[in-house]
Amino acid sequence: MLAADKLLLQSNVKQRAIQLREKELNLFNDNFNAVGTQSAVLAGFAMTSFAEIDLPHNAYFATKACLHLFVTISICANLMCTASTTFVSVWGSGKALRGKDGSMDTAVEGMSQAPLQKGCPFLV
Repeated sequence: MLAADKLLLQSNVKQRAIQLREKELNLFNDNFNAVGTQSAVLAGFAMTSFAEIDLPHNAYFATKACLHLFVTISICANLMCTASTTFVSVWGSGKALRGKDGSMDTAVEGMSQAPLQKGCPFLV
């Protein structure tokens, strides 16, 4: 009887730990989705400014070059951020749900460290 109570207690503790990790996973997933959505919108604004803004013909070449350079950098940075957040959200959720025993902990820890390890400085 004592052994059965011990197993029941261990099972309850493990179940509550997984529920807590699930809440953390949902929090990280929501945060990554919010950042990815914002960066996609900003990439759209940058594309619009690249297509629609037309400087006067008498503007300096350096002015036009700087505008195009910074708009291009903005588009690339936002698309990189969108791709990174999408990858981390999909990978983290998939690993947590379909991985072997203990993969929920690995996925949540990986998602909490993702901005530092994946090289996306916009997520820090």
